[in-house]
Amino acid sequence: MSWLAAALEWQSRAVVARHLRVYLRNWHTAFLPPAVEPVTMLVAFGVGLGGYVGSLTWQGRPIEYMNYVAPGLLAYATFMTAIFQSLFAAFIRMRYQRTWEGQLTTQVELTHVVWGEVLWAGLLATMYVVIVAAVLTALHLTGVLDIRAGWLPALLPIAFVAGCAFAALGLCFTAFVPTIDHMNLPMFLLVLPMGLLSSTYFPLEHPALIALNLVNPLYHLAQVFRGILIGGPVVAHLVSVTALSALMLGVLVPLDLRLLRRRVLGD
Repeated sequence: MSWLAAALEWQSRAVVARHLRVYLRNWHTAFLPPAVEPVTMLVAFGVGLGGYVGSLTWQGRPIEYMNYVAPGLLAYATFMTAIFQSLFAAFIRMRYQRTWEGQLTTQVELTHVVWGEVLWAGLLATMYVVIVAAVLTALHLTGVLDIRAGWLPALLPIAFVAGCAFAALGLCFTAFVPTIDHMNLPMFLLVLPMGLLSSTYFPLEHPALIALNLVNPLYHLAQVFRGILIGGPVVAHLVSVTALSALMLGVLVPLDLRLLRRRVLGD
């Protein structure tokens, strides 16, 4: 289990700190997308589609569509941020910037590089959730949304754990896609369908999708956020997203290490 202990070692924290320093140098441009995206999505889905839907029934009670979408935005931001960091950003650091190569010439081992990427993606996903939550809080204060804004901080540790699990999934593709152009395959075959068919923006009623979502961590994450922010069942979905995230980390991180060791080190 040395691969698991490496997550807590200083080398992994050093990799995360390096990525954070680079991010903070460009914070003024990096801050804009997560701040603008929820407003754009709320306008597109909440105002545009919501103008036709109005309200819907969730957990046996009617709720405004805007209030339904808001927690889904937080779950979607967690998922997409972690995936993009572990897919595109990690691939660029590995293949083009040679960041991993430089790190491996120090006391940092490949296990630390992988955990650093996973933890950084989870941290960045949590940071983006904070930004989106701030926007949602402002909309709540102006009367556009009716959510339990005081509970938003409770979402952060859940977002971090789920973000790390999603990052482990993204790194799995980074380990074997031959070029950055091939990133389109996991993006369009898995990431986008998973992001949209997880009750993030609209409830799902088809039996097949409901059955698939029982093992979909993003679905349970959206339901946890929704239950906390607008009232509903939380415990069962929280247990599910925690268990699925732990399973993904336990299976995918060792798999990432094996695949990346072969690709990066030639072992």
